[in-house]
Amino acid sequence: MTTEIPDERWMPPSPHREEILKQIERGRCHIEERGHGVAPLLVFEDGGVIELPKVRYRNTRRGMQLAAAEEDAPEEQTRFSDVCGTLDELKGLLKEQPGLAKSDPARLIGLLNHAAYMIRRMQRRREHYRKFARDVADLCRRMADIEGPDPTEALQKLDAIRSFLAERPESVSGGIEELYALAEGVRDAANALEKCLAGNKEAAIEIGEAYETIKGGRTWKRNDKGSS
Repeated sequence: MTTEIPDERWMPPSPHREEILKQIERGRCHIEERGHGVAPLLVFEDGGVIELPKVRYRNTRRGMQLAAAEEDAPEEQTRFSDVCGTLDELKGLLKEQPGLAKSDPARLIGLLNHAAYMIRRMQRRREHYRKFARDVADLCRRMADIEGPDPTEALQKLDAIRSFLAERPESVSGGIEELYALAEGVRDAANALEKCLAGNKEAAIEIGEAYETIKGGRTWKRNDKGSS
């Protein structure tokens, strides 16, 4: 999965290219590479999958949309970017050409298959989110269970050292053991806090990794309803 623009040889000409880039920026789709010498796929968040060179910004029954240039689509690819566009095409054909059910049923069945494929894709994505939620919840519980020391005692020890030095500077040599004990008490608290922070940091990093995994190569922006 990638957000980078692939080899220009795979990109459709204008104005289709510009609309593809716009929709990628909006987070409505992303490009998935398939290896050297194989055309990438434009994968839509609403389930559609179209080979990148075949994508066109064209008039459909739902207005101007990104859709496949050709009527036929290879296995695990679709003509339209979402289920709604597919069903609108199916409904239009049933109304305008009812005879297709007899003369060319494969054309209609193909659209049904595309819709089913997109629904399954979105359901798999939903399961990915559910796993993400479980993983993050586990990590949040782990962070909540990390107990750190109460800093009050350490701060009191620092105050005690400060008072000793201010009030009895001439007694430092004689009170060295007392001062050392206070200092080591502060050190113990600091070490415990450092361990606490390290544990929280590690869990936070794992949450970040989980986020990057679920996001993949998608362009996500806050309040962007187009990207899932």
